[in-house]
Amino acid sequence: MIKERQVFQSVLIEYLGKPTIKVTVDGRDILTTRGKTLPEHTVRQTRRVSLPKGSHGYVAQLTSDLTDITRFQFEATPEAQFADNILFHYFELTFNGSLQVKMYIDEVSVKPNNNIDTSVSLSPRKGRKQDTIRVYFPPLAYGHIPHVEQVISSSQKGQILAAKPVALPPKFYKGLRAHTEYQATYQGNVEMALFIDGEKLYKEWLPEILIPQDGGYKTHKEYLPSNSSGQVLQWIQTDGDGDIALFETDQTLLDTEQPQNQSPQGS
Repeated sequence: MIKERQVFQSVLIEYLGKPTIKVTVDGRDILTTRGKTLPEHTVRQTRRVSLPKGSHGYVAQLTSDLTDITRFQFEATPEAQFADNILFHYFELTFNGSLQVKMYIDEVSVKPNNNIDTSVSLSPRKGRKQDTIRVYFPPLAYGHIPHVEQVISSSQKGQILAAKPVALPPKFYKGLRAHTEYQATYQGNVEMALFIDGEKLYKEWLPEILIPQDGGYKTHKEYLPSNSSGQVLQWIQTDGDGDIALFETDQTLLDTEQPQNQSPQGS
């Protein structure tokens, strides 16, 4: 029986040493014909290696110049699960070490956090060995297949441990609305930009909150500009080592619908 077409997102590899690997999907090289060299492991460890955008097909295969790689496993999602056109908001990434990532929708590169570069460098915050952060899509990022790719480098020992794409909640695009006030619950140092229908309303640093030992958050309320009317309202954290936990406006707080699952399967 022929399997469903898959969207291959990554491969888990257990190895010792510094291998150069090659990956093919349906016989097509997807890590260049020369392959990619992975960071060195001085003890046998498992590494999650991102695959490039467009790694779709039926059969994925891996080869290595090391003969003692004992286990590897591809991570994939059936292509049929990406049938819906979704307005994506951010990727929630869990990672360790320092690394560089790129983001795509339907194989088209997008700029993380709506900045000028097509990649963003990440490091765990404040002495942590492992961290979870949100990396935002630019406004109006509609599409079917979101993808995050770690730039493979033998010198960067960090890795993505988990990646979850999250859609913008429907209450932020439920027809024409006039928003007058917002409230953001956050901690730490945060620069936030607000957009209506893809146009930037403004960008500002929120009042910095010194985080107590309990990791507490605080809610900041502020009026929006007088022209804050439109179909789609979005917010993006563009800088800072804090994080935004919740965001609402006077209009979205009136929405009493039950929460919906915001993330499609896959990563």
